[in-house]
Amino acid sequence: MKAWIGILTAVFASSLFFCPLVGAETVSNQQIIEELRALKARINKLEQELSIKDREIEGLKARVREKPETTAPVEEEKKWTDRIELSGVVEVEYGREKHRVKDPATGNSMSTRDENIILSTVELHTDAQINKYTRGHVVFLYEEDEDEDRVRIDEGTIRLGGIEETHNLYFQAGKYYPHFGELNSWFISDSLTCQVFEIRESAAEAGYVGKWFSTGAGAFHGDVQKASDEESRIKGFFADANIHNPEDTFGGMSLLAGASYLSNVADTDTLQGEVNSIRNYTGGIALYLVAEYNNFSFGAEYITALDDFHVGEMSYAIDRKGDAQETKPAAWNFELAYRPMDPLELAVKYEGTGDMFGLFPQKQYGLAISYDLFESTTLSAEYLHGDYDDNNQNSDGNVEDSRDAVTLQLAVEF
Repeated sequence: MKAWIGILTAVFASSLFFCPLVGAETVSNQQIIEELRALKARINKLEQELSIKDREIEGLKARVREKPETTAPVEEEKKWTDRIELSGVVEVEYGREKHRVKDPATGNSMSTRDENIILSTVELHTDAQINKYTRGHVVFLYEEDEDEDRVRIDEGTIRLGGIEETHNLYFQAGKYYPHFGELNSWFISDSLTCQVFEIRESAAEAGYVGKWFSTGAGAFHGDVQKASDEESRIKGFFADANIHNPEDTFGGMSLLAGASYLSNVADTDTLQGEVNSIRNYTGGIALYLVAEYNNFSFGAEYITALDDFHVGEMSYAIDRKGDAQETKPAAWNFELAYRPMDPLELAVKYEGTGDMFGLFPQKQYGLAISYDLFESTTLSAEYLHGDYDDNNQNSDGNVEDSRDAVTLQLAVEF
């Protein structure tokens, strides 16, 4: 507005000097006064119009400042459903097993056969990004062999951080599977390392996830306590560290290598069901490697207890004479997978256990084939042959000799 007044003043001043020069003889004082009055009226009118425009501009500025505050709740409500991610899998299996056992008294062999069609797995994952720093995770799981027509909450966790703003540091708490070994497999059946040493607990952990290196450590209560413990306290600990390369490095090769520690392997899901009573906690260590290059994938893993369980502490440690033995459980697994064409994958494995007596095969090898029938729809088949340690006795009083298993699976992921 001040700029306009300056322009008008300049015009007025120039007219005062110009008019006497060009028409001093013909312009009277009265005419000059009338011109000044007209000019003043025009200036007042322009000032009023400029004042109105200024008020309109200020009103527009105020509405622009208010717009984010009034529209934010509406946008937040629309985006809430976008924060939730759902995924899952449904697996139907046909299985057939043939067990060969020996009578320890006579040495005669006999075989038994079992087959079934089951809804082996229904799994639903729900992930919610609560805010930039907080994430919730829930897994609902049904397994026909274990759950008896009941759906259970398999995992439920709250995770904080793990992003650049927290320097890749994270904290996680809830019920989940602490990272003890990679337990990786390209077969339908879980590897022996997974069957022996998988652990699921209510725990809390903190760690770091970087581009080349990750580590984490946590604590849990544990279901297996020493016989001498009079107090129920948190005494279970785990830790893991691994290296992994980002994409487009190492010439397209993907590499993961790491080590894990568990303070009490008797707390693993399988071994805790075999515990009679323990005098000391027995720790365990896992070493693992997973590599992928072009159409090839390779996995290797070894997990073992660091000390022996004493005689009588583990119910499965019974020799062929029926006597209880010390046991130092271990398991290992080597797998190689090859995808000759996009929908087809072939895999072979060689795995085994140590000091597991008749609970799991001492050595086992197998072949698996999977084919993607349609998008997210896979048909798979596998064959496994396992041989047991001769020095064992099962719950029937017989010596486990060998096992042959065939499994067909139809799986859908969503």
